[in-house]
Amino acid sequence: MYHALPARDFLDLSYRDDMCFIINRILRPLAPTEAQEAYALMLDAANSHGCQHWLIDLRRDTTFQPELLTTFFPQPGDQPGKVTYLAYLVSPMLLTELENQDQVPLPVHYDDLPFRVKLFVDELAAQEWLSAN
Repeated sequence: MYHALPARDFLDLSYRDDMCFIINRILRPLAPTEAQEAYALMLDAANSHGCQHWLIDLRRDTTFQPELLTTFFPQPGDQPGKVTYLAYLVSPMLLTELENQDQVPLPVHYDDLPFRVKLFVDELAAQEWLSAN
C-alpha cells in the first residue's frame, strides 16, 4: 500500500509499505538546491521507515541535467551498514543521451560504493529490480 509523505511542490514523495520502497517523483525541472532538498526528504523518509530501496522518477523533468543524477547518490554514513538501491525512471530519450555521454559515468562505475544504481524506462521493470535486491 502507498502512503503519501510530506513533500514540496516540485516532488511527490511516498512510501510503499508492502515492498519497502521510497518513491520520489520529480514533478518539474529542479534547481540544484531543490534537488538537494528532494534528496534530504527522501533520505529522511528512508531512514524513518528502514528502507533502502528508492525509486526516483525523473520522467517529468524535460530539462534534466545528467549531473543531477549524482545528487541522489547516498553518501557514506547516510544509511550505515546498508546498501541502498536506486532505480531511476527516465525517458527513453534521456536514457539514450546518458548512454552516449562521456562526462557522466554510467551506474556500473559505482560498484565499490554503498549503493547500486540502475536506469529504467519502464516502472514495472524498476520495481522488479528493486524487489530482487
